[in-house]
Amino acid sequence: MTGKELPDTSYVFTFHGRDILMKNGKLPRLADFPDRENFSGLYVGKLDGFPCCGIPFPADHTWEVQPLRAVIHELDDAAVFAICRAKEMTFWRNRRKFCGACGTALKDSETDMARFCPECGERFYPQIAPAVITAVLKDDKILLAHNRNFTSGVFSLIAGFVESGESLEQAVAREIMEEVSIKVKNIRYYSSQPWPFPNSLMLGFVAEYDSGEVKPDGVELETAGWYSADDLPKLPDHGSIARKIIDDFIANRLRKI
Repeated sequence: MTGKELPDTSYVFTFHGRDILMKNGKLPRLADFPDRENFSGLYVGKLDGFPCCGIPFPADHTWEVQPLRAVIHELDDAAVFAICRAKEMTFWRNRRKFCGACGTALKDSETDMARFCPECGERFYPQIAPAVITAVLKDDKILLAHNRNFTSGVFSLIAGFVESGESLEQAVAREIMEEVSIKVKNIRYYSSQPWPFPNSLMLGFVAEYDSGEVKPDGVELETAGWYSADDLPKLPDHGSIARKIIDDFIANRLRKI
């Protein structure tokens, strides 16, 4: 959509890698952009009744760039949803430029969130990468692990992407076996969270320990072990589904799921 089609109060989201552009600590509005005539953005929905759109990162900006993770931890669910949607949509659009069937340049659909080929008619929709994240419980303890990609000293839950052809429960069991060599049982769904780094949907689960000895794979995980609620290592930041699940473990709520 162009600047002429949008009201000044429209939210404008622009990203640079894992960062988001902010103005004075707030989400930018269209009125903050001086060059309205040349403005063009990808419409991604509404926030608080105002249109939202995503735009390419402006090279000549004078505002502050903030880590997206830190920003979404401070916002309410509606704002987080809008930002995650904008991040994923702009990421997908920037990488889905040509038809995979005939190579023709794609165009944006005017009826739904898709791109279509004007030559052969093929349509392409945003891709979402589902991933499972699981709290494994054993008596009064929870399994936590340190991944090589984590911030130093931070421990979290076992997580991994769902593979083609498997159910979510199968993905839970496989990831846990691959990463820590134990079997689990009584797998049940907890909650979900969009995670735009770059296009994941985190699906949370709770499972019970069944058998085996915890052995980190040494590839992704450096160390893993059982922790009680009163003796926990450094945890992920608030705002992530991992931290939400762990907080429910601390409050003794996971057994009720």
